[in-house]
Amino acid sequence: MRYLKMPKVSVIIPTYNRDKPLIDILSCLFKQKYKDFEIIVIDQSDKKFKEKEKFIKLNREKFIFIKDRNRNNSLSKNIGIRKAQGKIILFLDDDVVFKEDLIINHLEVYTDDSISAVVGRVISEGQPIETERKNTGRITHWGSFSDGFSSNIRQEVMTVITCNASWRRSVLNKIGVFDENFTGPIREDTDLSLRTLKAGYKIVFEPKAEVIHKRAVSGGFRMTEGQKKWYLGYFKSETYFFLKWIKWYWWPIFWMSRWQWFVRSKSLLLPWQGMKQGIIAYRRWKNENRG
Repeated sequence: MRYLKMPKVSVIIPTYNRDKPLIDILSCLFKQKYKDFEIIVIDQSDKKFKEKEKFIKLNREKFIFIKDRNRNNSLSKNIGIRKAQGKIILFLDDDVVFKEDLIINHLEVYTDDSISAVVGRVISEGQPIETERKNTGRITHWGSFSDGFSSNIRQEVMTVITCNASWRRSVLNKIGVFDENFTGPIREDTDLSLRTLKAGYKIVFEPKAEVIHKRAVSGGFRMTEGQKKWYLGYFKSETYFFLKWIKWYWWPIFWMSRWQWFVRSKSLLLPWQGMKQGIIAYRRWKNENRG
């Protein structure tokens, strides 16, 4: 089989205050058919879980475990990338489960040398597969996202979601890693995707590389979802993303399409505070990349 000749893979899993979901994903990885891979867990948890600690102790030789106190999803992935030895880097959320052929199905796409990144299908429990969806991972000029990662059609995309996405290490070496200015719950994966496309590389959605997203009710960004910190991060990341990638004259439509988040925040100040943080982050990034 072709995959037996394929390169080493590094699987990177950031995690925060999750126990059973982390145990489940590691158990799935231990059963993978493809054997030439390493697992790197970056744990930013500030709580201890008895069963999790026991599982880690019993299986310590099977994966690399890195403890980090900075709660930043982009940073945690970058820590994993720096540690990784694989030629293919696979990013997974800590609350997904999958069959024993996930890594193989990612790798099979890379037999085409023109493909530099892969995003797999992501479905929630009970969610139907969209058999005819042909607009997966698209972004309009004004920053509207199509989603569609439950599609059954293989296609080129503009963005991935890093709960189930991989890159060639050689591409990351050329375009850089995740932008750590994205400290909120979104957009660091889209930013990296757009930089991949801008450099002339191709990203493909492969439905056979499927995970089920358990969407754990606690841990991860769920810890602050619907709270002040989450909304600040959301508006900061959206503003920073807009300033980096969207033409200024689309600003009204960009924010009008997100009106529900202003309402959900239940605050007149939070959106503007987050937007201010995004502007500051953009100015800092601009100064760092000037010239």
